[in-house]
Amino acid sequence: MFSDLIRTIDDNDDIPVEAESDSEDEEEKPIVLKGKQNRSARGVGDFSAGFEFGERDGVYSEDWALQDVMAQLKKRRAPTTLDEKIEKVRKKRKVEEAFFEDASQFDESLTFQDMNLSRPILKAITTMGFKQPTPIQKACVPVGLLGKDICACAATGTGKTAAFMLPVLERLIYKPREAQVTRVLVLVPTRELGIQVHSVSKQLAQFTSISTCLAVGGLDLKSQEAALRAGPDVLIATPGRLIDHLHNTPSFELKNIEILILDEADRMLDEYFEEQMKEIIRMCSYQRQTMLFSATMSEEVKDLASVSLKQPVRIFVNSNTDVAPYLRQEFVRIRPNKEGDREAVVAALLTRSFQDHVMLFTQTKKQAHRMHILLGLMGLKVGELHGNLRFKDEQIDILVATDVAARGLDIEGVKTVINFTMPNTVKHYVHRVGRTARAGKVGRSVSLVGETERKMLKDIVKTAKTPVKARVLPQEVILKFRDLIEKLEKDVYAVLRLEMEEKEMAHSEAQINSAKKKLSRSEEEMQPPRTWFQTNAERKKDRKERAQFEMLKSQMFAERAAKRERKQKRARAIPEEQPMKKASKPNANKSGKNSVFDKELTNTSKKSLKQFRSGPSFEDRKRLGLSKKNGGRFKSKAK
Repeated sequence: MFSDLIRTIDDNDDIPVEAESDSEDEEEKPIVLKGKQNRSARGVGDFSAGFEFGERDGVYSEDWALQDVMAQLKKRRAPTTLDEKIEKVRKKRKVEEAFFEDASQFDESLTFQDMNLSRPILKAITTMGFKQPTPIQKACVPVGLLGKDICACAATGTGKTAAFMLPVLERLIYKPREAQVTRVLVLVPTRELGIQVHSVSKQLAQFTSISTCLAVGGLDLKSQEAALRAGPDVLIATPGRLIDHLHNTPSFELKNIEILILDEADRMLDEYFEEQMKEIIRMCSYQRQTMLFSATMSEEVKDLASVSLKQPVRIFVNSNTDVAPYLRQEFVRIRPNKEGDREAVVAALLTRSFQDHVMLFTQTKKQAHRMHILLGLMGLKVGELHGNLRFKDEQIDILVATDVAARGLDIEGVKTVINFTMPNTVKHYVHRVGRTARAGKVGRSVSLVGETERKMLKDIVKTAKTPVKARVLPQEVILKFRDLIEKLEKDVYAVLRLEMEEKEMAHSEAQINSAKKKLSRSEEEMQPPRTWFQTNAERKKDRKERAQFEMLKSQMFAERAAKRERKQKRARAIPEEQPMKKASKPNANKSGKNSVFDKELTNTSKKSLKQFRSGPSFEDRKRLGLSKKNGGRFKSKAK
């Protein structure tokens, strides 16, 4: 048996033939041979009687040696897919190019005249009434004029629109266009914000020959197509409508874009525009300047920045979790059994205290519409969110809106913000109250806080830099407005019914007109259907995924709420409604209305402690129908 073993080891002495392989194999060769050489050095005596060769060690062959070498190579360099290689390079680029430099520190004494802006732009700035640039403008304009990519994060109401439009207009004036093409693209999340950015851009460019165009939903497609074919210098658009034009408007493309601006990038990602934004970025020219502006810097925004920006300059002026410095914050408490009083409280505030330049925020469109009708029936000038409504024109005194207006919009003249219900997060609260006290002005916010919203109130008070006040309304005033709202319910129903009838009539007319057009149009004149960058199946899949995600979010929220409800409350010695001052008096009146539980819990006299130890008294046992207590004091058996 041992002779066989020795012969097997002798056969392995041919291994030096492997030295003729490549240099890489030579490096791996010692790894293969060390084990074999060690085995031969052990000698025969090292093998135990019960030793058996494994399947791999039984017969040595060159094939096995090659497999061993390849296995070790695989361990050293594990194979990766193409996607993993791309992700590795992207991560490396993220580390290298995360932020080329930080320009958050800026010159506080910088003025518009020091920014090297052209005379037409300075004249427009003076006409618009701008005197001193805001911090974000002082930081962004000089960097933007150098043509560098910018990743900026600043609080709401700090003048971000002018911060990116001033360097854009200056660069367009400095470099006149050679052909009729669009050179600047501004992407915004909502049509309302698009209308605002378009208005500011037109005012800043009023003394120049720069043309602007607005492409958002809700406006006429044909007029937009004609404007785009003319090649405006600056295009302000929402992602959905822009992709529609890119696929369906002839001779319109983005290959000549020199400056791309992503305004309110975090909001666009919240609205599921991520795929559309990436498609637009892909269609833009690679040699471009990109500016990304966001109110918050989440992981999704950072990922978008890594895809769209090249060596960006980081500009973080101030945190977005801080409210405006000159904002007075007030709260009205809604008791647990008084949730139905919210409408009465708001009506009382708007008719008695805040009668003009007010924004009222509600959670849903339905609630906003109902409040519009109710307040209108009370004789107030009310309007729902609309791009053309301004307080300065005295069209309305109260603007009712949902959270769509809380991001980015600068509605002039807002003095007071009222929150019908508290938003879901502190971030959304900051955006809502940021509609007032803008650009250094004074403002006020009044929020209605229910029992389930107290945690949010605590977080706001904790982060507030100025004292937060509590506003109390007399109960008789609330009752008066509650009765008034009950009387107006019939009128509200009548208004809603008239609206429904009008909508049905308009829908019927639209269907008739559409049928007439189809009948009058011949087959040759029939236009091809509009296309999209995704197929119908992909769009359906996206919608399904969104719905599932929203359902998951609502389910998680419901689970958290149920967990909070199940959590045991702390036992209180003093009822919550009872003032603390009465409990603190040592000689308090003994005839106070305290429950039996409170008396037993707070009574620490010797008699009560003895009673707890010995159990119920004779009277209590008689009253409860219990049997006579056995035993008692110790008695000896001898007696």
